[in-house]
Amino acid sequence: MNNELLPNIVSFLQTIYPFNLLPSTALNDIAQTVDILLLGPEETIEHDNSTYLYIIRTGVVQQNNLNGTLRAKLGEEDIFGFNLQQNDSEFGYSIFALENTLLYRFDYASLMASVDAYPQVASSLALSLNTRLRAQDAKQDSDQHTHQHYLRPNSEIADPQIAIVAPNDTIQEVAHQMRNVIGVSCAFVVDENKTLIGMITDKDMTKRVVAQARNVHDPISSIMTQDIHTVYEDELVISSVHLMMKHNIQNIPVLNHQKQVSGFITPQHLIQNDSVQSIFLLDKIRHSDSIPTLIDLSKQRNAVFQGLMESNSSPTIMGQVLSMIYDAFTYRLIELAIEQFGQPPCKFTWIVAGSHARNEVHLASDQDNAIILADNATESDRLYFNHFAMYVCKALSELGYTLCKGRFMAATSKWCQKSQIWQEYYRKWSTNPEYDLLLNLNVFLEIRPIYGDESLFQSVDACRCELVTNNMQLTVALLRNALRTRPPLGIFKHLVLEKDGNNNKVLNIKKSAISCTVDFIRIYSLIHEGKALNTSERMEFLHQIEVLNDATYQDLSETYNYVNRLRFQHQLQAIQNNQPTDNQLQPDLFGSFERQHIKDAFRIISSFQELMKMKFGV
Repeated sequence: MNNELLPNIVSFLQTIYPFNLLPSTALNDIAQTVDILLLGPEETIEHDNSTYLYIIRTGVVQQNNLNGTLRAKLGEEDIFGFNLQQNDSEFGYSIFALENTLLYRFDYASLMASVDAYPQVASSLALSLNTRLRAQDAKQDSDQHTHQHYLRPNSEIADPQIAIVAPNDTIQEVAHQMRNVIGVSCAFVVDENKTLIGMITDKDMTKRVVAQARNVHDPISSIMTQDIHTVYEDELVISSVHLMMKHNIQNIPVLNHQKQVSGFITPQHLIQNDSVQSIFLLDKIRHSDSIPTLIDLSKQRNAVFQGLMESNSSPTIMGQVLSMIYDAFTYRLIELAIEQFGQPPCKFTWIVAGSHARNEVHLASDQDNAIILADNATESDRLYFNHFAMYVCKALSELGYTLCKGRFMAATSKWCQKSQIWQEYYRKWSTNPEYDLLLNLNVFLEIRPIYGDESLFQSVDACRCELVTNNMQLTVALLRNALRTRPPLGIFKHLVLEKDGNNNKVLNIKKSAISCTVDFIRIYSLIHEGKALNTSERMEFLHQIEVLNDATYQDLSETYNYVNRLRFQHQLQAIQNNQPTDNQLQPDLFGSFERQHIKDAFRIISSFQELMKMKFGV
């Protein structure tokens, strides 16, 4: 190495993540090991059995897969060389220059030995893409805001001191157990298998025993509550908060997966463990008395979002929390609509669809909702619900949930229909997967009830499941539609893809990466009769039944988390700068390492698309 070049190389490396994390002494040592390569147009990189890491100082190179298809185009400051070899003797992809290109080449083994004392740098340069993506997340301080206990499992804050009683125990015996033996506010009634079948609270004792002068020697089963809202140990504490706020309950049993009670949660447990905004925001929403009050509360959603980002919460958790807030606003607006228009004239269910149904809400989520009416609904009833839906949808838009551009909303009469018509919709969509019908089905492939008679939802959802599961004709149509969008593998330098309304060059991360992954995981899940709606849960299901092997599951899940985190980071910057939230990333703000990760993510998604094409012969 010519020592005159060292300052220039060190200065360049100091601008490149993760080399910029190294002290100057380490950078000097690494710079002395650099080989400098100059390639002319169409000149290829010669390779042997060694593994190298390359950084492009100037110029452009193209990577092609072994079958000749494009893998990626890379430009100035891009890093490549990861996973060069598929086995000991076969190069993983070919590389050639598109113009005069200057490269810095490092012997990979020597480089890793040099950074071994710097774990974050070593992780960021690992051969495994999963390790590199996790290292990118580690750039954020995962120890911040660990007081946010509502993102922990229920088991961590549940009170294990519980009163367990049998259905034949007398009211007096149970009261004695609750007050004098355990000292708790409720008791759980279990059968011979220790399975929860009922519960009783101290307030129930007052209302159902004292107020009604019941015989205290009657069995507890005669007064116990049988319709119980429960949570599992491994669910998030926020799920308990959601139940408390939605159903106005004070004691929630926590179950293990044998459906046995292991503890319970009360509002006091939550307050003692946490005072974060989201818990109180849900409560404030529930008690709000007007749309203007809700509009004021909607501004706190951004504060909750910022807290989630600061705590380095996973994208899956963030989607769940933001979905619960969206649910709470919708639920309260429906209640206010009933106050405004009077009691509904027939049974109905308000449902949500798309990302809202999947619990994958983000700050730029719009409205995808509908109403299922009882089959005995009259035209007069439908008129009531048209006004009702317009009230709710308009108010949601004022809260920041924009109106759906495709008008897939309950305020559109087409999506406010009787149960039997909804079932006819699904029959038509699933048996005639033409483009327009497929668009409708794509929106309503995932649905979830928010308010109303759940039996109406269950009848429609059962019909949906039966018609879309193991429907090969529909599967092929969904796959062809999903393949209309391909990740932009040809990007380099400024990642120029399209222009927004202000003529800025932007990268639509939803269109180019997130939606692609959601669509393909959904298709696989439908084929294998998966019941989950959430994309991450669907991936876990497909991994558990060995449809996705370990490597594919890790690649897809890490990629999906990474691109979602990019979107959330972009939306965080938008609200900090008082700008609209959207999915349009500004590529010029990315460093070389971020660009490299995006290209890796696109490559993984593209490879999965090719796998799907081969599997189904599309």
